[in-house]
Amino acid sequence: MLKGGVFGFGGVGQKMTRETNRQKCFGDDVQIVAACNRGKEKRDIAERDYGIKAYEKVEDLVAHGLDFMLILSNNQAHKPAALACAKAGIPYFIEKPLALTVEEGTEMVEATEKAGLINGVNYSLRYSAPYVKMKRMADSGELGKLLTVWANNFRGHGFYVNGARHRAIVDPAESGGWIVHHMCHIVDYCIWVAGEVDEVYCAVQTTAPKELMAEEVCWATMKFKNGAIGNMGDQIGILREHPGGVIGTKGGVSMASALGKTLLRYSKEGDVEFAPAHVLDPGNDEDETDKRGDPGLRHFLERLRAGKPTDVPVREALYSLKVCHAMRKSAHEGGAVKVR
Repeated sequence: MLKGGVFGFGGVGQKMTRETNRQKCFGDDVQIVAACNRGKEKRDIAERDYGIKAYEKVEDLVAHGLDFMLILSNNQAHKPAALACAKAGIPYFIEKPLALTVEEGTEMVEATEKAGLINGVNYSLRYSAPYVKMKRMADSGELGKLLTVWANNFRGHGFYVNGARHRAIVDPAESGGWIVHHMCHIVDYCIWVAGEVDEVYCAVQTTAPKELMAEEVCWATMKFKNGAIGNMGDQIGILREHPGGVIGTKGGVSMASALGKTLLRYSKEGDVEFAPAHVLDPGNDEDETDKRGDPGLRHFLERLRAGKPTDVPVREALYSLKVCHAMRKSAHEGGAVKVR
């Protein structure tokens, strides 16, 4: 039996605990046995509603006797939890972003790798069938030499001016701001497809007070070291959509969503001009995904059982964090920023 602990028992922590313990999404050989949360209310929920032991301090959670930990807390608490796992030799699965700062992230990565821990980061686009299919098409050479990649997120929780108070907007010191907290998903995806970044330029708009240095609407352009360029956007608000695509010298592929199903439109050199695109089914079924539980956690547990590294290690998340901070610097100071 693999015994797991949850650090941060908010909505995500409770969801993954339900999927693990009640729905048995990840098999009968894994169980969440303990949780840690700074607020007593969530600790009470863990013990009363989920029947697991709850602690206030991560040191006590580590001492419970765990085979793995899920680090699902607010961003500012990621570092102490990861370092505690490294010290105790506990493999961990961590929510994005890796850390608030590059310095914190570097310390976490070095400690994790020195301890030889299996680790994984919950960059969900890496486990999503349409994005995985586009990545594979780019890697296979089917699209030719990569020219551009783009991804946009329209997923948020309302603008400040309308009364919404998302933590990433009102408390960037704890969250890192919207670029670091949420836009990191598509930043990570574009890097996964196109490789390391040479330069970024980012512009933002916000309805929040200036002193918050918040980002509610973000648009960015990237130049990659391989010569490709990228465009990405992310924003707070009630519109929920996530288009993206990849274009190379031999063809292009983009996402198209309708009625809860995401398909891919593929056009290649040699097709008749203005001919309808080929429609590809990437094989995702959102209802089936819900039944199978969080795909990132599933991948982590599969690799943990096998004793093999995950496909989304903390070192790659550290590079994404570095690019996000370059974007934030560009947005708030103006001008393009080199990624060192």
